[in-house]
Amino acid sequence: MTAIATPRVATARRIGTTLRIHAANPWAIVYTPWLILMGVFLLNFSIWHLVLRAAGDRGVNPDAFHYNGGVSWVLFYMVVVAVQAMNQTFSFVVGLGATRRDYFLGTAVLFVGLSLMYGVGIAAFAGLERATDGWGVSGWFFAPWTFATMPLWEVAVVYTLVMLFMFFGGSTVAAVFVRWGANGIILFFASVAVLIVASLYAITQLEAWDAVGQFFSGRDAIQLALMSLVVTVAAGFVGYALMRRATPKG
Repeated sequence: MTAIATPRVATARRIGTTLRIHAANPWAIVYTPWLILMGVFLLNFSIWHLVLRAAGDRGVNPDAFHYNGGVSWVLFYMVVVAVQAMNQTFSFVVGLGATRRDYFLGTAVLFVGLSLMYGVGIAAFAGLERATDGWGVSGWFFAPWTFATMPLWEVAVVYTLVMLFMFFGGSTVAAVFVRWGANGIILFFASVAVLIVASLYAITQLEAWDAVGQFFSGRDAIQLALMSLVVTVAAGFVGYALMRRATPKG
């Protein structure tokens, strides 16, 4: 029993060490993203009030502030968080004796935990937004567009899954940087750009834009978010495969 349990305990300890080292800098992974999100929200809130003041007695359309993409800033920022977290800790944690597998598992646990925190947190603000009728000005920031009519648990699920997508996409970028440096990043994004352009060209040549539009319009936000799990899992495997061959830098 001891011989079987010992490797598992050692693995759990190394994963725990990875988590503690990531958590040693909460500004990068927790405080800064929330500050960015709140800053963007306050900017939007100020603009709403300026518009209402300028409109005066004429008023504005009831749904004028229902369509907002401000929350997307923090979603894309999660790619930066993932890259920074892995680039700053990989060499140190592996230098302490953790295997690359344990390091990546610990980092994956961190990403899942952060995704849940942000997903549930944003959904909680969406609930407050609804309770105050859009912060008193019918402004929808945390749950705009179709999110405004979704149950809050669905809002939390969608944001959590999108966060996972961003984090594990960022893990692939981080693994490329750790292994090949800046040149690898340039080649990676150039390859992604070529792939996107090639895909758009193929869709145009096949005259398949109507089919693509029907595919996406026929699914709600939670269905699309669940579909993103395929890419999220694939990104995780790619990131791990690249990380296995990365060399720690002193």
